[in-house]
Amino acid sequence: MERNLFLELLEDGNKVSLYSPHFEGEAYSEFETFLLAYKDSYPDDVRQLVYRLDIIKRDGADDRHFRYEGTRKDRVMALPSHLETTSLRLYLLNIAAKVLILGNGGLKTTATYEEDSHLHKCVQTLQKIDIQLKQLEKQKVITVTGTKLLGTLTFSIDDEP
Repeated sequence: MERNLFLELLEDGNKVSLYSPHFEGEAYSEFETFLLAYKDSYPDDVRQLVYRLDIIKRDGADDRHFRYEGTRKDRVMALPSHLETTSLRLYLLNIAAKVLILGNGGLKTTATYEEDSHLHKCVQTLQKIDIQLKQLEKQKVITVTGTKLLGTLTFSIDDEP
């Protein structure tokens, strides 16, 4: 099933800007959905993840801030890094260490994200967005200029597993 989405700018920064996929027909972006789902039941974990995002916005999106997830071909990463522990995982795309596309995530109770259907779907969604984004970058429909994504930020992905 094709789903339309818009890469919504959440915060424009000097070193890093934050975007999140916002699917057509949904009230909130993927990152907002994540925050709303866990802010009351895991307030300390959410606070720690937001604090890490603040540090990244201040210092830059170097790989050391993230866990590598997904495959070698994609740009899917997760917070928190290996230096911190939380019960939650937030999945994201790191584009040229200048743009973070914050996805969804959830409670990490398994050894790998693939063992949890919700976490696996969160990663797969970002992988599909990354594939489409790379094609649009190659075609110069979307460009990264400084910390901004410029161009047509609306496209669709096949949301089937």
